[in-house]
Amino acid sequence: MRTHLRRTLTALAGTAVLLPAGQIGPAHAAPLSTLTCASTSTTTYDPPITLSPTTTTRTIHQVYGPCMGTGAAAAVTGGTHDDSNVTQRSCLQLLATAQVSWTIHWSNGQQSTVTTQRVSNLAGAVFTNTFTGTVTSGLLAGHAVVETMTSPSTQITACTLGAGSVSSLGAVHTLNIV
Repeated sequence: MRTHLRRTLTALAGTAVLLPAGQIGPAHAAPLSTLTCASTSTTTYDPPITLSPTTTTRTIHQVYGPCMGTGAAAAVTGGTHDDSNVTQRSCLQLLATAQVSWTIHWSNGQQSTVTTQRVSNLAGAVFTNTFTGTVTSGLLAGHAVVETMTSPSTQITACTLGAGSVSSLGAVHTLNIV
């Protein structure tokens, strides 16, 4: 009997047993999806904005990249956001908190629409905006968004003092979607 049991155990030890997926073993979660991009932007105002609200055409051109993504965003290497609209604007409005939405067109053919709250700060020679919100549709929908923008403040400071206007702003950004 012992010899038979020993042979049976030896035979079983060398046999692989395949079980249907999901019955036994660790759970397999979907890969974590994140995206981080460096970015630059140019915003122009035609005519330039001043201390008093005026009708102007605001044109934004933003280039995202290089980007590093994981999960659903692993194939994204860059993207763009372009927009142009006619608006009433003053340089004081650049400093106001506001809800802002835009659509990013990604290098993999997909897009993301984000909705954020913009908080602005003018300190010394630096103008910053922090955009905090969510991806409301498209690639990474439901994920949190934080984008920081940094730009020289010279034109804005002069404008808020009534001593100049803002014709364009060049900025660097960092976008994080988690």
